[in-house]
Amino acid sequence: MCKHKNITPFSAGNFCPDCGKKIEISWLILRCSCCQSKRQAGVVFNSVVPRSKYCIKCGTSECYTEKKEQIEFYDFEYAVISKKEADNNLCNKEILQIWVEQERNSNYQFNNLKLLPKF
Repeated sequence: MCKHKNITPFSAGNFCPDCGKKIEISWLILRCSCCQSKRQAGVVFNSVVPRSKYCIKCGTSECYTEKKEQIEFYDFEYAVISKKEADNNLCNKEILQIWVEQERNSNYQFNNLKLLPKF
């Protein structure tokens, strides 16, 4: 299982160079449920948890996660990066094939009935 360590928010593309899968990068910011102040967070067993048990502004232990696609420089201290594999449906191509059949009342003579090229 690939951990996508070589893809960063500053990478040129969204595809992992190790496994080739498309990766969606987002940022998670913990906020206090009471006063909505930002709380510093860390990752423990693939879950985002606050570093301190209680909010330093109001003393509440409850918090919620805010998800952002891009962050400002002042949010960097509070943000945790999240890398998620995206569904790669772009590679599924539909193929349309058309056969041309000779009509009985037509003046055109089709000697070799072939498949038309697909575009």
